[in-house]
Amino acid sequence: MIYAIRNEAETSDKLLLRYKKLFFQSRIANKVKYERYVTKDPSARKTREKAIVRNKYRELNARTYF
Repeated sequence: MIYAIRNEAETSDKLLLRYKKLFFQSRIANKVKYERYVTKDPSARKTREKAIVRNKYRELNARTYF
């Protein structure tokens, strides 16, 4: 649970901005968004294809060009 306690001499706008910052940094918004709909797990084929692409990009990134 995210909450923000108002500090002395803090305006409502500042408090709201601080709360929103805490909320989005906690990644609760992402979790709610992705759990909103039921999704099937990717098939073994899709998982393998993604791994191949990821590995290719890692190899490209690991090369040195100097």
